[in-house]
Amino acid sequence: MEVLRAARFANEGIRVQDLLRAGPEVGLVRVRHGGYARALADGTEGRHRQLVAATYPLLGERTVLSHGSAALLHGLPVWGSLLDVVSATRSEGGHGRRGRNLHVRLAELDVGEIVDVDGHRCTSLERTALDVARIVTYERAVAVLDAALRMGASRSILDDTAARARGRTGAASAARALQFADPRSESVGESVSRVRIARAGLPRPDLQVNLYDDDGVWLARSDFAWREQRVIGEFDGRVKYRGSVEEVADTVMREKSREQAIRDAGWWVVRWSWHDLADTPAFRRRLETALRRPLG
Repeated sequence: MEVLRAARFANEGIRVQDLLRAGPEVGLVRVRHGGYARALADGTEGRHRQLVAATYPLLGERTVLSHGSAALLHGLPVWGSLLDVVSATRSEGGHGRRGRNLHVRLAELDVGEIVDVDGHRCTSLERTALDVARIVTYERAVAVLDAALRMGASRSILDDTAARARGRTGAASAARALQFADPRSESVGESVSRVRIARAGLPRPDLQVNLYDDDGVWLARSDFAWREQRVIGEFDGRVKYRGSVEEVADTVMREKSREQAIRDAGWWVVRWSWHDLADTPAFRRRLETALRRPLG
């Protein structure tokens, strides 16, 4: 959704105040001082994109989008707290500051750490992922780094970036998250599940495992698998169950058929959701019960 600068109206002899008073049906809404739109975008991410569009023209050439703002543009996982204000980094000159709409940090940036994303100067995918990993919880850091690797980030560059950040706030936690990161995790829920499984002291599962029947016919691909115990784990993020009633019913029937085929092949199936992950002791007990059950 286009964001318009106040200067455009001034050049046309139009008073912004008159357009604001007219209301969103025929006029404008304020995105930030000097930036306006016909309507506010839906959702936190949409509104942050508008705030970026309204703020980016005000940044100097030595300042680039970073942290949560760069993460959103790169397509990395983001959370509301990262999108409260536009985040940017200045490599030299001036000092860091935080205002109502903009948080500018002062930090060194190599030439290779500045890229163009949709016409915006941003920190690179690797630098952005490590910057975010330093300021979020360990679980979220793992999710961000998993996603970055899945999107093609270089692990060697991530390692070098983490090493150069050593001693800075959050760097140690981010380095641990990077060691644990795995591009085979395909969602935030799968990433968080891996962290919870590790913290519970349970055996480390294989990821994205293809399952076959006794005749070698492919059955499914599982999020998690403990081959020795013949147990598979599935994180259910509920996204697959969106749509019309008929579409949801069809999806549920396919899921039931798929799961029965897996069970018939001799695997035990454990499914969980965000609700289950919220109760860590119960989640651990469910997996322990499945992993300790007698085979056959």
